[in-house]
Amino acid sequence: MQDDLSRETEEKPVTVKSVGTTHTLEPDLGRFRWECDRGMLFTHGRPSVLFWLNPSLYRMLEPLVNEVGVPLFRLMVAQHSSMGTAEDYDTMVTALGETFEEGFLAWGSAVGMGGWGRFELPVFDEESRRAVVVVRNPWELEMQRGSTVRWGCPFLQGKIIGILSHALGVNCWADELLSAPDEAQASVEFRVYPSDRTLDAEMTRLRLAHHEEAKRKLEERTLELRQSEAQQRAILASLSEVVFTLDEGGRLTSYHVPKEVGAFHEAPERAIGRHVRDVMPQRIAAVLLDAIADLARDGAPRAVSYAREHGGEERFFSAKLSILRDPVSGRGGVTVVERDVTDRVRAEHALTERLNVIERQQEMIQVLSTPIIQVWDGVLALPLVGVIDGRRAASITESLLREIVSTQARVAILDLTGVDVVDSAIADHFLRIVRAVELLGTTCLISGIRPAVAQTMTQLGTGIEKARTFGTMRAALMSVTRRQRA
Repeated sequence: MQDDLSRETEEKPVTVKSVGTTHTLEPDLGRFRWECDRGMLFTHGRPSVLFWLNPSLYRMLEPLVNEVGVPLFRLMVAQHSSMGTAEDYDTMVTALGETFEEGFLAWGSAVGMGGWGRFELPVFDEESRRAVVVVRNPWELEMQRGSTVRWGCPFLQGKIIGILSHALGVNCWADELLSAPDEAQASVEFRVYPSDRTLDAEMTRLRLAHHEEAKRKLEERTLELRQSEAQQRAILASLSEVVFTLDEGGRLTSYHVPKEVGAFHEAPERAIGRHVRDVMPQRIAAVLLDAIADLARDGAPRAVSYAREHGGEERFFSAKLSILRDPVSGRGGVTVVERDVTDRVRAEHALTERLNVIERQQEMIQVLSTPIIQVWDGVLALPLVGVIDGRRAASITESLLREIVSTQARVAILDLTGVDVVDSAIADHFLRIVRAVELLGTTCLISGIRPAVAQTMTQLGTGIEKARTFGTMRAALMSVTRRQRA
């Protein structure tokens, strides 16, 4: 019967009509009209659209398949495609054929012209209420050709279940048998038989199972998050640092404060949700907000320091700020880790004070080691004791020159009574001091050279023997006073 219908269809001419921009193609079992000015296509009198099965339609459906899963997707499609099959059945038995078989094959030829595939009905047994439907080159398999995600032919399955349930007068189910994937001529066979299974019931069952699975996963995830939160709270509880987070608006979203510094902070339950300006002292909030602004520009962590006061006690804190990005919501914020550095700051202050004391002591020692005495108007005396090294010689020269300029001294007496040992380096230091003094226009006298020191200087040939020398400071001072009286 199918071959006869096919031959009859092929023998009948196809009518083509064109009126302006409207073109109509009328095969025997269909009617296609293109209204080009409106950009519309009508098939069997209804608005239609042409899609490439692959990739266009496949790419449209694949995300939904991946989202809900193949089983639920199949039932959703089958359930909705079964709607309206009562009208399809009525058309088959009232307009398309004298028997259901004729009407079904005529309907199959009509939808086949729309690209659904070629329909065959090899078995239709009203007595046993069983049937077999074969669809060659079904559009759903053609759409999935060469793809990794496949879901069979649920659209055609829903149509077959709905139509055959009406034709056989009993609720039916259709098992789906697919040809090998990507076979040259793909096909699907539906074996139809009476069954208590319905698409609505299967959908309800699968939705419930899907809901239970989603609920189970949600409970597992919730448990994981609670365990993670408990671990994080335990870790925070073991930290001695204050840790708080701020959202992009500057409001606190979390606040961990150890008991040791609790008196210097707002209680966490009163701080969360409030702006940092309302929780922190104004000067601390200003420091943090400035650092957050800098952090937003380049993302580089920032470190700031400030002091907190409570009950007359002052403690010092160092805070490190870094970008916080929520991996779930994608929202940004800032994490602040605040550490009590009071002991370190106080130790640094104590160390600085000790260094200042040492520096003052060194200055005092330096003054004592170079005691410059104004023994007469315009006359300075500098008694030297001990070893004169390069550093001490430079200090002596600097102090003596400064004092000469300050007092406008005309004479400077270097008394070497306390110097027991002289080598070439020490003698050179003495000579440099004498030359520096004389460059200021001041006469430099040397007194108190011991015999052993004088002998050493002569042997070394330092040139210091050219300077005016006196046996004692008294003799040098008397010489100066006599010259001034003269």
